Amino acid sequence: MGYQILLICVLAFIPTILGRGTITLGHDTTMGTIVIDGTKMIAETDENFVCLTLDIWPHDECRWSKLCVWDGHASMLNLDLTLPILNKAVQAFKSLRIRVGGTLQDKLIYNVGAGFKGTCHPFQAIEGSLFDFSVGCLYMERWDDLNNFFNNTGAIVTFGLNALLGKHNTKGIQWEGKWNYSNAEALIQYTKEKNYKINSWEFGNELAGRISIGASITAAQYAEDLLKLREIIDRLYNNSQQKPLIVAPGAFFDEAWYDEFVRKTGPKVVDVLTHHIYNMGAGHDPKLVYRFVNSTYLSQVSNTFEQLENVIQKNAPWAAAWVGEAGGAYQGGSPHLSDTFINSFWYLDQLGMASLYNTKVYCRQTLIGGFYGVLKSSTLLPTPDYYGALLFHRLMGPRVLKIYNHVSSDLRSYAHCSRGRSGVTLLLINLSNTTDFLITVESNMNMSLQKRNTRTNDSHLKHRRKRTASREEYHLTPKDGLLRSSTVLLNENPLETTKEGDIPNLMPVYRQSNSFIRVASWSIAFIVIPDFVAAGCK
Repeated sequence: MGYQILLICVLAFIPTILGRGTITLGHDTTMGTIVIDGTKMIAETDENFVCLTLDIWPHDECRWSKLCVWDGHASMLNLDLTLPILNKAVQAFKSLRIRVGGTLQDKLIYNVGAGFKGTCHPFQAIEGSLFDFSVGCLYMERWDDLNNFFNNTGAIVTFGLNALLGKHNTKGIQWEGKWNYSNAEALIQYTKEKNYKINSWEFGNELAGRISIGASITAAQYAEDLLKLREIIDRLYNNSQQKPLIVAPGAFFDEAWYDEFVRKTGPKVVDVLTHHIYNMGAGHDPKLVYRFVNSTYLSQVSNTFEQLENVIQKNAPWAAAWVGEAGGAYQGGSPHLSDTFINSFWYLDQLGMASLYNTKVYCRQTLIGGFYGVLKSSTLLPTPDYYGALLFHRLMGPRVLKIYNHVSSDLRSYAHCSRGRSGVTLLLINLSNTTDFLITVESNMNMSLQKRNTRTNDSHLKHRRKRTASREEYHLTPKDGLLRSSTVLLNENPLETTKEGDIPNLMPVYRQSNSFIRVASWSIAFIVIPDFVAAGCK
């Protein structure tokens, strides 16, 4: 009996004995310690970091387009904005950023202003033209409806302007000529006169650098055009406190192009530098599914975040970095992947990773539309990614903390100061299908105190015993353990909207702060530790 008691005591203090190490208990449970550096924040996001997009496509895109993922009424031109489930899904965030734009924004004319009002028409198929479509039309009645929707739901809006108007195709995908700004100026003026609150105007979509889509503009010409947009914004809004930001270039990152662009525009012309990410590959790629659970692959895109951060620090310290569009898999996403639980491994990992590099806003493609909508196009029911985004928005504050994870590369881990309260919140993503992780969380502030204290073990154990407050845990798992399930469980309970379209309450389970955190295989967990003392959060 004495030996049994001794064994129990030894196991109870394994985390303290091991410090930062790990121990494997059998083939399916690994114990380890995560250390959070709470002394200072290492990066900071915007208060409204999570962003979702509305794209621009005709409702009968499948009649003409080879892509055929946008059929139905899922774009900003035709989405039914009165649907209760849509409004409630946006309102649940209280202040959700929405970016309006996409492939066809540079072929969209606004039905306002001299020479344009009464002369623009809906998109029509024209094979051989840019994107195989004619120019389309945004009618002011629709613009009014959109802004009423944004106002009623509390959305913070970025709208993408047509940057190709006035230009002509010269060779290959190169387009030249000065920007015809008159139509954009008329729209901006109409918007201001209506007192519509647009947070930012974005200039062009994927027109920059080596990976331009369909059309390309030189950095020098882009800078010249943007200087004109800056003049328009400054003149129309004058000294208004509601002066919108200018966002550009909304393209795939090309370091040389971005570097030249910010140098030619000069100080405080561009407020935000945006880039797009589709790092998982084509939606039809049969290898796509394996990348979601490959930690090495998921980490590769961190180079892009780092390079853009370097460009800003070196040449544009006045500007912020945003991910203006990210869908994981391109070509509209992947059916039975982009709208299922497995996509949350990529998406939530992206939110955590981007935060580390002072990315202020991360716009997910899409709110609705394509296979990657967080609301399904056919039913508007939320996908697992919707609930993951909502939890991130509600729990993870803007201040980012450094984390030391020596447990496993399969355990992706991020730490932020908690939103709107004391303590820290962890995002833990278990990519392993065979291993559960049993985690203790320590502060390097406490560990550094141990080194200076001759009573190291006694003081440390007393500190851990004092931490008896409850923590909140939000564990996300796929229904029936199937990664391709479109139903997500929160603490083993399925998340489903009511018949009236109400979003379910996202309720945590409570654990003692000094107990182990269990992260099951193929699961995601948000852990809120209110009594974790972090100087970087004050």
